[in-house]
Parts: sequence; structure tokens; C-alpha cells
Amino acid sequence: MNSMKISLAGDLGSGKSTVGKILAQRFGAEVYSTGTIQRQIATEMGMTTLQLNQYMETHPEIDGKIDDGLRALENAEKNLIIDSRMAWHFVPSSFSVYMAADSYVSAARILNAGRASEPFHSVKEAVASIRDRRKSEMVRYSHLYNVNIKDLTNYDYVIDTSYLTPETVADCIAARFVSHCKGEKFLPADICAQRLLPCADEEGVPTVTEKDGYFYLLRGQKEAAEKIRGGQRLLSCLLVKADGNERALCSRARVAEWEKETGIKVAALPDFLKA
Repeated sequence: MNSMKISLAGDLGSGKSTVGKILAQRFGAEVYSTGTIQRQIATEMGMTTLQLNQYMETHPEIDGKIDDGLRALENAEKNLIIDSRMAWHFVPSSFSVYMAADSYVSAARILNAGRASEPFHSVKEAVASIRDRRKSEMVRYSHLYNVNIKDLTNYDYVIDTSYLTPETVADCIAARFVSHCKGEKFLPADICAQRLLPCADEEGVPTVTEKDGYFYLLRGQKEAAEKIRGGQRLLSCLLVKADGNERALCSRARVAEWEKETGIKVAALPDFLKA
């Protein structure tokens, strides 16, 4: 099979649709989007996307139709950019990418898109809906397939799109895809400097874990700080599963020291650091 496939999963509002179109043009590929299909279903049923997600928790036949379409792509002899939460699972030959984004950045993007199936009146309302939709999706996919769609180690590459242009995101994904095809090794996560929360060892290769939408820098704080001071705003990191210790290792004092050391203001703090 000579076809190429890149699958894009990610946070709501992370820019998957826009980046997918750029990649499709670059690689001469078709775009297959389950998100577009779901939004069409929501509009036809007179629901918001959140309401449809909640409805689908007890009506698996809708997921079944979408999943059958995804399964068929595995053996499709065509170049594809697949915008889907579950393509990494149903199309295992694809180069799987997860696009992460800060919840407030995502909310602003969704609000600006003005989709009929996502009728929000404020960023705050959009943030709440994004969180509820994500919880609903996690419950549904865990129940249906026994998978955790927010386990970022499922993916070949993770990129934080919060403060990047769609063109830059597409450039990064394309470069990693080419490296992947050549069998070259690369660090599997590129995270915006403003999203890093320091919480552990100074030494080693920068290593992150993600928990509840926040990226914790577990190792390599010294190297990461040096790169940020040198002007880098997107840091390549190793990626590991969260083990529950990241919260205990992170503190307001540590964040303040990090901000002073790097000159970077952390974009958002988890609730346990706001008290």
C-alpha cells in the first residue's frame, strides 16, 4: 500500500479542521472529518454538539455508524488526513497526532467560528461546554472501547497549538511525519513554553505529563529553562503517563521561581494552585 494517512485527534478548538486542510493541500490528500459528520447530525436533530454527545452515551448506534466509516479507511488506497477522536484506534496504520490547546484559547476559537451547533455567548460558557463535552466523550469511549482518549501516550506525536499559527502547526506535523516515515527518532511532544508547570528534577531531557489539560514538567527543568531563555517558545519533550504525583510536586512558590528564572508567565494555573 503506497497511500499515506495522518490522523488528527485533539482538544476541542485546537485547530484540527484548519490544520487538516493545510496538510491535505500539502500532501495532496483528502480530508475525512468525523467532527463535521457529528455537527451535521447535531444540526439535523436540533441539538448542540454537547447535547448530541450526551445523547450518544445511551444511543451507541450513532457511534457505530461513524466507527464503521473509520474502519474502512484502514485499507483505503488513498492519501487521507483523518480528523477524528478515534482514528488512532480504528486506523492504526495512520501517523497519529494529538493537538492540545489551553481551554480558554480553544473556547475563543470556537466562539469565533460561530457554528450553529455550538451557540455560545461568552468564552466562559464555551469553556464550561468544552469541559462537559470532553467528560462525556471520555465516558462514552471508555465504555464502548475501553480506551482513554486523553492518554497522550496513545499517539505518535503531540503538539500544543495554543499560541501557534495553523501554518506553524502544520509545518511541525509534516516534519514529524516525514521523520516517522524515514524511521528517524524524535521527541514525541512539542509544548508551548507558557503551558509548562515545573514540578520535579532539574536534570535530564525535558519530560512532561498531561493531567486535566495542564502540562507538568517532570524532568529536565534546567535544559528547558535554558532553551526558553534562548528564545524558544515551543519545547520538544519526552512524554509519559501521569502517575498522580505531579500535583504534590508542583506549588505556587515553584511556579513563581520558574517564571523568574525563564521570564515566561505561565498561561493558566490548575485550581489547586489558585487557592
